[in-house]
Amino acid sequence: MNSLLFDFEKAKDKAMVTASRLFQKVGAQVVSTEVAQTLSKRAGVAFRSVAFTFADGQTVVMNVKTTGDVFEVKVNGSVVPLRHQDDHGEAIAEIAGWLERKRAAFQRALAKASIPIPAGIRSSAADTLKAKQAKRDGLLEAISLAKETLQRLTA
Repeated sequence: MNSLLFDFEKAKDKAMVTASRLFQKVGAQVVSTEVAQTLSKRAGVAFRSVAFTFADGQTVVMNVKTTGDVFEVKVNGSVVPLRHQDDHGEAIAEIAGWLERKRAAFQRALAKASIPIPAGIRSSAADTLKAKQAKRDGLLEAISLAKETLQRLTA
């Protein structure tokens, strides 16, 4: 396979499906693909980004010129050089190799990443207990009022 030209005018691009199949063939499970809706411009070159997300969470972003040629490939946000630029089957195998080599570092970075706790969750267990007890007491009071009203109406 020597040519992989993207065509963004079509609703379902054949090159995206072919690239996903080639990734699958070399052992990289593609979970989702996404094409940027807007054109970007850098150094006078207009392009769109095509993102592939893989089963382990890694991403490959291919920047594709309006002519359909891939001119830049990023693996997990870093630009990677490709040796086999002309043979796209070999290039995708090379990208899969980059994914394999970067997998351990990517997993370590995910483990280190701290997730900020939302502001509403920052309450201690004692405060939560007090709030639940107050809510329970209010419900018990409402139940007793309802029982008194019921007794008055039935008597």
